[in-house]
Amino acid sequence: MKTFLFYDIETSGLNPAFDQILTFACIRTDLELKEIDRQTITICLRKDIVPSPQAFLTHGLTFDELSLGINEYKAAFKIHKILNTPGTISLGYNSLGFDDDFLRFTFYRNLLDPYSHQYANGCSRMDILPITVLFRVFHPKSLNWPQVDGKPSLKLDLITRENKFVTSGRAHEALNDVEAVIELSKIMVQQKDIWNYCLDFFNKTRDEVRIHNIEKKLDIGNKRFLNCLMLSASFGSKTNYMAPVIYLGSSLAYKNQSLWLRLDSDDILGMDAKLAIKDTYVIRKRPADALIVLPALERFLDKLPEESRKATRINIEKICAHKEKFFEFVQYHLGFKYPNIPDLDPDAALYQDGFFSFHEKKEINLFHNTWRDLSSGSLKLANVNPDKIKSIQKIKSPRIKILANRILARNLADMKGHTSQTESSQNPEFNQQFNQHMDRLKSSLEKDQIIGYKNDVKFNYRQGLEALIETKKTLLNPNQDQKQMLEWLKRVIETL
Repeated sequence: MKTFLFYDIETSGLNPAFDQILTFACIRTDLELKEIDRQTITICLRKDIVPSPQAFLTHGLTFDELSLGINEYKAAFKIHKILNTPGTISLGYNSLGFDDDFLRFTFYRNLLDPYSHQYANGCSRMDILPITVLFRVFHPKSLNWPQVDGKPSLKLDLITRENKFVTSGRAHEALNDVEAVIELSKIMVQQKDIWNYCLDFFNKTRDEVRIHNIEKKLDIGNKRFLNCLMLSASFGSKTNYMAPVIYLGSSLAYKNQSLWLRLDSDDILGMDAKLAIKDTYVIRKRPADALIVLPALERFLDKLPEESRKATRINIEKICAHKEKFFEFVQYHLGFKYPNIPDLDPDAALYQDGFFSFHEKKEINLFHNTWRDLSSGSLKLANVNPDKIKSIQKIKSPRIKILANRILARNLADMKGHTSQTESSQNPEFNQQFNQHMDRLKSSLEKDQIIGYKNDVKFNYRQGLEALIETKKTLLNPNQDQKQMLEWLKRVIETL
């Protein structure tokens, strides 16, 4: 039986590779949105996390709440099992733009399949935010839409307040937000034809077929390009969340990516002397992702602001007048490959290192079977013997070995979060490796920065303290809860 799994997460920061999930809340419903069950999982703050003050002031999770949580390894297994329940359609509000990345990296660093919840056992994903955008643009009377400083807003907490949704907790509390998304969905599902039409945007086969059945074409030189409209919350209210686009083709390096050129951008193809062709942004879409593609029909174009339509006409003329440069531009982006990041941290290597190989999966299973307590789902704290240590030493894959060592160092701990003397003496390797990782986190030297998959850096000790100072400056009149929160975060960072 197919079911919806509405879920939401609260996190220690915004970086999916380096920050961690702190709470995971979900409500499972049938396809008519009738509740089947619900649960919340709270996770202890890992000892290698520098918390973002802004994130904690937003969701308000306290030391007392997190201290009652389980460790990340145990939580990863529980969440993975929930999302991989056969027939599960997992969805949230901006879940494809934020939450799902966090889930993938959580599963990856805990040696679980990062992608199975997207396709295996009849499972799939959706996102309510793009559907909300479609209703906002084409069926605005279906909801009361909030505004901030005279501009439309798609923030869930504001939509919840504006439409008086009944929820059981505070805004930005995971379970409360799940309830709000279900209430929002119940309004949209009343228009069944539109709701069912939207569901097909998240079916990979139907999404691709729909796009390639679009009849409107744009002739440039001797080639025809699909002429479409794209909807996304990321385009903003100024363009009514829409952008005219043409389909350039499929990426040669990444077979699941189609490339699109936005026609109302300020500069196209780097025609200005100061820009090169590589400087024009190309939209990368994957089948059934959060980008909705519609045919460029007049009734849809009517919703596009005149400023965007004018810019589109000018840019099409520019492209047609510089056809050689346009085709050079297309070939550059079709063949583009992200550069390899040599110092990429293993926690962030999901996309660069790719799927686990057959041999890596065998080593992963050996690790889990050796170290995981099947009755509790946690790591086996007792009987840390030489044979168990040897099971780690037998791992050949460098990335599996490092990730396995980090799992042990992060999670084989007593209730206070400190690795016991017995464990340290019997396995100095995973502690030594992890201590080096922690030393880099506390270092102020640029050479010690921990590099992420976007060539970004992990939020470190120095940045955490600086963020605390800046946050205190912005809070002109902090209340008692905010003061306590900031003091606790300061102690967490200073005692890394």
